[in-house]
Amino acid sequence: MSTMTTACWTIEDTERPWTANAERRWHHMKRAQVVRDARERWAWLAKIEGIPPLRRIKVEATPLRKNARSMPDVAACYPAVKAAIDGLVDAGVIEDDTPFHVNKIVFQAPQIAKREGLRLRICEEPD
Repeated sequence: MSTMTTACWTIEDTERPWTANAERRWHHMKRAQVVRDARERWAWLAKIEGIPPLRRIKVEATPLRKNARSMPDVAACYPAVKAAIDGLVDAGVIEDDTPFHVNKIVFQAPQIAKREGLRLRICEEPD
């Protein structure tokens, strides 16, 4: 019996992830700037962590909150996660964010932590 070890990396952004509801209320110029800033942060976080180029990945997203007040719904942070994945493309971790390269996105319930933010666990997936 052969067991395959999956390589995984965990990176965290200390910016509170925005939600789909918040994004709907924003002016398109604000949204563009927030997405651009997030992509850049996530690209740098991936480079700092030393994530190598990968053909296919699974992404697990966990929002981090300081307390349990006004916890977002699971997957409410989808727009922030999409920007983070685009940052992985910008960093050269994956070639594109097509279904071939991003096999799964799993949204975990928010966790109470010492700071606000978003944690991504990026795992290499077999072809």
